Amino acid sequence: MLPNNDEAAPRARTAARSRRTLRTVIAVVIVALALLCAGRMWWMSAMATEGAVPPASAIPLPAGVEIRSESSDCASGGCWATLTLRPPAGQTPEALAEEIGATPQLAIPGNFFDPRTIWVSARPVGSLLLLTADYWSQEWVP
Repeated sequence: MLPNNDEAAPRARTAARSRRTLRTVIAVVIVALALLCAGRMWWMSAMATEGAVPPASAIPLPAGVEIRSESSDCASGGCWATLTLRPPAGQTPEALAEEIGATPQLAIPGNFFDPRTIWVSARPVGSLLLLTADYWSQEWVP
Protein backbone atom coordinates (compact mmCIF):
# COMPACT_ATOMS: atom_id res chain seq x y z
CA MET A 1 0.00 0.00 0.00
CA LEU A 2 1.35 3.46 -0.89
CA PRO A 3 1.61 6.12 1.79
CA ASN A 4 -0.82 8.94 1.43
CA ASN A 5 0.37 12.45 0.68
CA ASP A 6 -0.03 13.56 4.30
CA GLU A 7 2.69 11.10 5.45
CA ALA A 8 5.08 11.49 2.48
CA ALA A 9 5.30 15.29 2.52
CA PRO A 10 7.04 15.62 5.93
CA ARG A 11 9.52 12.86 5.04
CA ALA A 12 10.35 14.57 1.74
CA ARG A 13 10.86 17.92 3.49
CA THR A 14 13.11 16.28 6.11
CA ALA A 15 15.17 14.53 3.41
CA ALA A 16 15.52 17.76 1.42
CA ARG A 17 16.55 19.63 4.57
CA SER A 18 19.15 16.94 5.38
CA ARG A 19 20.64 17.12 1.87
CA ARG A 20 20.75 20.92 2.05
CA THR A 21 22.46 20.79 5.47
CA LEU A 22 25.01 18.26 4.18
CA ARG A 23 25.81 20.44 1.13
CA THR A 24 26.20 23.48 3.38
CA VAL A 25 28.55 21.64 5.76
CA ILE A 26 30.67 20.37 2.84
CA ALA A 27 30.85 23.86 1.32
CA VAL A 28 31.87 25.40 4.67
CA VAL A 29 34.59 22.76 5.17
CA ILE A 30 35.97 23.34 1.64
CA VAL A 31 36.02 27.12 2.12
CA ALA A 32 37.67 26.77 5.56
CA LEU A 33 40.38 24.48 4.15
CA ALA A 34 41.01 26.84 1.23
CA LEU A 35 41.34 29.79 3.63
CA LEU A 36 43.73 27.84 5.88
CA CYS A 37 45.91 26.89 2.91
CA ALA A 38 45.92 30.43 1.53
CA GLY A 39 46.72 31.80 4.99
CA ARG A 40 49.65 29.40 5.40
CA MET A 41 51.05 30.32 1.99
CA TRP A 42 50.71 34.02 2.80
CA TRP A 43 52.39 33.49 6.19
CA MET A 44 55.29 31.57 4.61
CA SER A 45 55.81 34.31 2.02
CA ALA A 46 55.11 37.49 3.96
CA MET A 47 56.55 36.55 7.33
CA ALA A 48 59.71 34.86 6.07
CA THR A 49 62.84 36.05 7.80
CA GLU A 50 66.38 36.36 6.60
CA GLY A 51 67.24 33.67 9.14
CA ALA A 52 65.36 30.94 7.27
CA VAL A 53 67.62 28.23 5.87
CA PRO A 54 66.42 25.49 3.49
CA PRO A 55 66.81 21.93 4.72
CA ALA A 56 69.48 19.76 3.11
CA SER A 57 66.82 17.16 2.34
CA ALA A 58 65.23 19.58 -0.15
CA ILE A 59 68.23 19.33 -2.46
CA PRO A 60 68.05 16.34 -4.82
CA LEU A 61 71.39 14.54 -4.63
CA PRO A 62 72.38 11.66 -6.91
CA ALA A 63 73.00 8.21 -5.49
CA GLY A 64 76.48 7.62 -4.11
CA VAL A 65 77.10 11.21 -3.00
CA GLU A 66 78.47 11.50 0.53
CA ILE A 67 77.55 14.54 2.63
CA ARG A 68 80.79 15.29 4.50
CA SER A 69 79.49 18.27 6.46
CA GLU A 70 76.52 20.58 6.74
CA SER A 71 76.48 24.06 8.24
CA SER A 72 74.50 27.26 8.15
CA ASP A 73 75.86 30.79 8.16
CA CYS A 74 74.37 34.26 8.18
CA ALA A 75 75.46 37.68 7.00
CA SER A 76 73.75 40.94 6.09
CA GLY A 77 72.13 39.35 3.01
CA GLY A 78 70.42 36.53 4.87
CA CYS A 79 71.30 32.99 5.88
CA TRP A 80 72.30 29.99 3.82
CA ALA A 81 73.12 26.31 4.22
CA THR A 82 76.44 24.95 3.03
CA LEU A 83 76.84 21.28 2.20
CA THR A 84 80.27 19.76 1.59
CA LEU A 85 79.85 16.80 -0.76
CA ARG A 86 82.20 14.02 -1.84
CA PRO A 87 81.34 12.80 -5.35
CA PRO A 88 81.01 9.08 -6.01
CA ALA A 89 84.18 7.26 -7.05
CA GLY A 90 85.25 8.19 -10.56
CA GLN A 91 83.29 11.46 -10.68
CA THR A 92 84.80 14.93 -10.47
CA PRO A 93 83.24 17.71 -8.39
CA GLU A 94 82.57 19.65 -11.61
CA ALA A 95 80.70 16.67 -13.11
CA LEU A 96 78.70 16.30 -9.90
CA ALA A 97 77.74 19.99 -10.02
CA GLU A 98 76.54 19.52 -13.61
CA GLU A 99 74.56 16.39 -12.68
CA ILE A 100 72.86 18.23 -9.82
CA GLY A 101 72.14 21.15 -12.15
CA ALA A 102 73.87 23.77 -10.04
CA THR A 103 76.05 25.17 -12.83
CA PRO A 104 75.82 28.05 -12.43
CA GLN A 105 72.65 27.89 -10.30
CA LEU A 106 69.77 25.53 -9.56
CA ALA A 107 66.31 26.82 -8.69
CA ILE A 108 64.19 24.33 -6.75
CA PRO A 109 60.62 25.62 -6.99
CA GLY A 110 58.44 25.75 -3.92
CA ASN A 111 55.58 23.37 -3.32
CA PHE A 112 52.16 23.40 -1.70
CA PHE A 113 53.58 23.22 1.83
CA ASP A 114 56.45 25.70 1.32
CA PRO A 115 56.03 28.09 -1.63
CA ARG A 116 59.55 29.55 -1.38
CA THR A 117 62.12 28.86 -4.11
CA ILE A 118 65.43 27.37 -3.00
CA TRP A 119 68.48 28.71 -4.86
CA VAL A 120 71.48 26.36 -5.02
CA SER A 121 74.96 27.18 -6.30
CA ALA A 122 78.03 24.93 -6.48
CA ARG A 123 81.74 25.55 -6.07
CA PRO A 124 84.38 22.82 -6.50
CA VAL A 125 87.10 22.86 -3.82
CA GLY A 126 89.76 20.26 -4.49
CA SER A 127 88.12 16.83 -4.56
CA LEU A 128 84.95 18.11 -2.83
CA LEU A 129 81.94 20.15 -3.94
CA LEU A 130 80.47 22.94 -1.82
CA LEU A 131 76.75 23.52 -2.34
CA THR A 132 75.22 26.73 -1.01
CA ALA A 133 71.43 26.85 -0.64
CA ASP A 134 69.26 29.80 0.37
CA TYR A 135 65.87 31.42 -0.11
CA TRP A 136 67.14 34.93 -0.82
CA SER A 137 69.31 34.74 -3.93
CA GLN A 138 68.05 35.95 -7.26
CA GLU A 139 68.34 34.20 -10.58
CA TRP A 140 71.90 34.29 -11.86
CA VAL A 141 72.23 36.26 -15.06
CA PRO A 142 75.52 35.98 -17.01
